[in-house]
Amino acid sequence: MKKAVIAIIIVIAVGGFIFFNIRNVSQTENESGIPRNALPVHWAYPEVQTIVSRVSARGNVELRDRTIVFPTTQARILTVHVSVGDEVKEGDLLITYDDEILETMEDQLAQARLALRSAELGLAATRFGATDTEILAADNAIEQARAGIANIEAQLDQMDLQIAQAQDNITTARNTLSNTQFLYDNGVIPRKDLDDATEVVRRLEDQLAIIQSQRDAAALGLPTAQESERLAIAQRNAILNRSSQPAAINQAQLQQIAIEQAELNIAQIERNIADFQHEEYATVSGTILKLLVEAGEVSITGRPLMEIADVSNENLVIVVHVPENDSGGISEGLEVEISSGAIGRHTYEGYIELIHPIAAPRQMGNTVETVVTVEIAVAESTRLRAGNTVDADIITNINEDTLVVPLMSTISAGGGETFVYVVNDDSVLERLDVTLGEFSSMYIEAIGVYENSRIVNNPTPAMYDGMIVRPVQPIS
Repeated sequence: MKKAVIAIIIVIAVGGFIFFNIRNVSQTENESGIPRNALPVHWAYPEVQTIVSRVSARGNVELRDRTIVFPTTQARILTVHVSVGDEVKEGDLLITYDDEILETMEDQLAQARLALRSAELGLAATRFGATDTEILAADNAIEQARAGIANIEAQLDQMDLQIAQAQDNITTARNTLSNTQFLYDNGVIPRKDLDDATEVVRRLEDQLAIIQSQRDAAALGLPTAQESERLAIAQRNAILNRSSQPAAINQAQLQQIAIEQAELNIAQIERNIADFQHEEYATVSGTILKLLVEAGEVSITGRPLMEIADVSNENLVIVVHVPENDSGGISEGLEVEISSGAIGRHTYEGYIELIHPIAAPRQMGNTVETVVTVEIAVAESTRLRAGNTVDADIITNINEDTLVVPLMSTISAGGGETFVYVVNDDSVLERLDVTLGEFSSMYIEAIGVYENSRIVNNPTPAMYDGMIVRPVQPIS
């Protein structure tokens, strides 16, 4: 029963549609021959325009080259002579070091020279017999040397515990920084939280550096103390063995070795003193971008002190990330229009200087998208600064004097086919298949239309090929 009712409804609907069209054809206007109830349609002629195709991307202004200044000396920083933003020239003074460690090395040199003198005296003493006073003095020298060694070793053990604790603290702080970076990158927390976490890591690293520097200074005294013990023992043995000619000869040889060792130790300390740099100087001209240390901290080999770079237009490059689906039409040398909120409404010109050979995934908002990294050179002097966010419109193609139709006039038929409706001289719609090309603003290139084609604007699903319509004057 239900199927029968549906069938009746379909028959009535089809019949009504046929009746309506017969009535539509039969009821015409006297003056034009167009049915009174024909569908009014707006139409327009194709326009001749220059179509500029663009690929838009967002990126940042970066510096091509920057110089990272590393310390030439491991010592406490006495004075930092520059600030962020300062202009420096090659050869300008940047940092002055405290020469406290130099004094320590000079003390070590004095001890090494005393060790040499002691060895030389020991060599001379092998020629004479031993006395109780000499043996007692030698025993005292051994005990003093051993006490010095024990004291240094105790200091080193204590500092090793401090270093281990400091390293644990740094590991914890770095984990916290990593979590904070993730939260900041995802917009959960403000920049200040990230800066605070970074500062905690930096200060813990500085504390570790100071402890390690103190340990290194203490460790420098251990070989000297051990050498003093060895020499004291050798000297006592020499005193005891002087009465025996073969033993005396052996002891003389040992003293000679001690002398050579002391001389090598002196030479090494003298080289360290000669290599000590009291100051750091700029090796390039530019602007101080970052200061990574401050007065009172200890410089560490391999840890940068500051960054210097030329911030002029010649050293700027714009790096943008083009989605892989838009990258097929770009090539090196293409013109680029550059704009940024930092420079107001002004637009600068540039060109693609380099396209990275490998596409890579990148976080774009809340999604991960595969992009191609593009470097853009600025073709003129700009007000851009490193770090500015910019919008880049890459001009991929320019079609001059091409026929275009409104975007809303095209219809997709599926399977890649596209068409428009044309109103012929008899006010009948004709389907015209077209091939779409480049688009600009509200218009698109339509290959297959003619200049005098009357193109229907905003076609509706009710329209069909062969339909009689009421043409309305084109919109100006």
